[in-house]
Amino acid sequence: MTPRGSEQSASEWSVFFEMLRETEPIAGTYDVEWLGPYFIPRRKQWHRSRFMLYGGCLYGSLEIDWTTCSAHWSVASGSVSYEGGRSCAMAWEPEKLWASALSQLTRRLKSALSNPVAYNHRVRRLIPFDARAGRVVRKWTWSRNTRPPLSGKELGVLETACERCERTAPWRSLSSAGYFRLVGRMYDAAFPELAGLSPREQHALSADSRHGGLLDIPDADPLAFREWFESKMWSGGHPWEIVFGHPHGILFSPLPDDDRRWRFHLSVESPGLYLRTVKMAIALGETGAPFAFHDRDSIVAALRGIDDVEIGPTYGMLSLSCLRETRPEAIDRVRWDPIADIQPITNIQRHRVDYVLRTGSPAGWEVPCAKRSIRKLPQWIG
Repeated sequence: MTPRGSEQSASEWSVFFEMLRETEPIAGTYDVEWLGPYFIPRRKQWHRSRFMLYGGCLYGSLEIDWTTCSAHWSVASGSVSYEGGRSCAMAWEPEKLWASALSQLTRRLKSALSNPVAYNHRVRRLIPFDARAGRVVRKWTWSRNTRPPLSGKELGVLETACERCERTAPWRSLSSAGYFRLVGRMYDAAFPELAGLSPREQHALSADSRHGGLLDIPDADPLAFREWFESKMWSGGHPWEIVFGHPHGILFSPLPDDDRRWRFHLSVESPGLYLRTVKMAIALGETGAPFAFHDRDSIVAALRGIDDVEIGPTYGMLSLSCLRETRPEAIDRVRWDPIADIQPITNIQRHRVDYVLRTGSPAGWEVPCAKRSIRKLPQWIG
């Protein structure tokens, strides 16, 4: 026997979905997705909701305190599953959270459908800035009088080194000793505290431990290095992550060209390692090694403070409260994203929603064209 609470929950989802499917999905997405109304458990606490229809289920998410609280409801069976983030679960039981949210969201959808102009105007007028998302130039998120981590002089040295080494001819031969000589120069430049250690010792202290056999190759044997490189021995390993980070730190990998000659590729994903990577690139430039510094312009822009930082309440964004505390005058410089309207569904999107309900997927859906044969939509590439 299905528990009474589950029956009630499934009923709430059914009522909500009947309202949601009368509103326009997000334009330009491969899957059928909606930005729903805001969930407002308390005054000035506005939390974004989002929904996706796929495989006969409606997937929902609520963004609360840097946590995404998720649920999915089966359209056919009515079964509901909940998944709450840690901070969300501390304040709410997932089923109670969604019961409260669905009640609100359903009422707001009804209001939006009855008078879209008035509803959307009211949301734009009342939404607190702390619940909005936007962008601001990075230097305006720094404390006053903070100098860019990368000086203009260092920038000039970096650009000269990278441009010269990108034109350098590739190497015909590479051994593990040759690779580690370069890595040692890079460690010495970026981690002065490791100077004096051998490159392999530096690697053992700094790199991802999943080296895939890189440390076991004979030092002065280019053939052994190439055979290992072309083998599957290091498949699934991280031999080129010379500085461990999340999701990845600093990577320095050899790349053979069509003539089996060697060049090198330097990249970094963790912003906290950007400056150390620049120092490594400058050191590589001094060796004359043929290398390319991936996404150099974006990294330089971040270190010079001239790129954009996302401001908002969700994970990975700088909160408005932090910006207000660090640089209150920067608030007026935030370029806020438009607030998404909720509008009645158009006929074309209604056909699309019906198709996904019937087939479980948007794959193969075609746009009905009046008085003409149908044409296919471009397929989304994930």
